[in-house]
Amino acid sequence: MKRRTALSLLALSAVLPTAVFGRQDPLAAAPRITVAELKKGLDAGQILVVDVRDAQSFAVGHIPGAVLIPLEQIVARAAELKAAKKSVVTYCA
Repeated sequence: MKRRTALSLLALSAVLPTAVFGRQDPLAAAPRITVAELKKGLDAGQILVVDVRDAQSFAVGHIPGAVLIPLEQIVARAAELKAAKKSVVTYCA
């Protein structure tokens, strides 16, 4: 029974993103930029870098100038991001 349950959970985990997001990888269509583009935008003051990790990870190290907004707070703080009137680049590693 345990093997069957594990296989069912594995199958569900493969299908769930498709069912919820309409495609296998919901981030596949997310715009991406290069490090050079990030640097250019930062130098021009056109980009707000947001670290979406937890406070402890942020304290260990982060991109200079990045602001901490843990992932679970992004929706609640969306107005703050919009008010920045800059392109927002998020990262988690």
